[in-house]
Amino acid sequence: MILVTLIAGAAFFVYFILASGGKWFSQHKWVDRMLIALSLIVFLGSETLMILNEYHHFGMKSQVTVRRTAIQSVVPASGKQSSAVPFILLRRNIGKDPVYLYVQQGRTKLNHSGLTDRNRFETTTKTPYLLIQKKQRVFKNRFYHQLFSFSGQNHVTVSVTNVFYLPARHQVMTVQELKRMQKAMKKQQAEMQKAAQQQAASHSKK
Repeated sequence: MILVTLIAGAAFFVYFILASGGKWFSQHKWVDRMLIALSLIVFLGSETLMILNEYHHFGMKSQVTVRRTAIQSVVPASGKQSSAVPFILLRRNIGKDPVYLYVQQGRTKLNHSGLTDRNRFETTTKTPYLLIQKKQRVFKNRFYHQLFSFSGQNHVTVSVTNVFYLPARHQVMTVQELKRMQKAMKKQQAEMQKAAQQQAASHSKK
């Protein structure tokens, strides 16, 4: 609607300025001046409101939506490893910005958190989960929605914050660090198995 009033104000302003003396309103100076002033006010007022909406978010308010996703460790612990392997979350840098890889509860495929404005880590004793807080700008009410309907300002994302709620024993590592840890664990397991076999062989000899 604001575009309509802007165009109408500009069109009427030009029309009243350029109108010939044969027009009825031109024959009355006070009417002519009043119409010129009103059209100019409508034009300038519409332009001012558009600028305020674009740069100062006039008619807008902040709205925060929260989405919660249960997650599990990238390396699920099982059997004897359950007490040795911590909850693991992977980190990958996209330029200077970190992206975190996780697995949704009950699935095996890796998901990524995407580029966000902020990542936080909290401790929980409950099932680990990811809280995605998205802050957006929306119109305050229906009037502003109709007034600035062509502005493209509705549901513009202002910021996204990821809050990971993880067990006390957790590690955030890169893919390379995870590979090194898995390699070290396999080596340790092989050594333990070898030691157990040697001990069993020595007992059988006795």
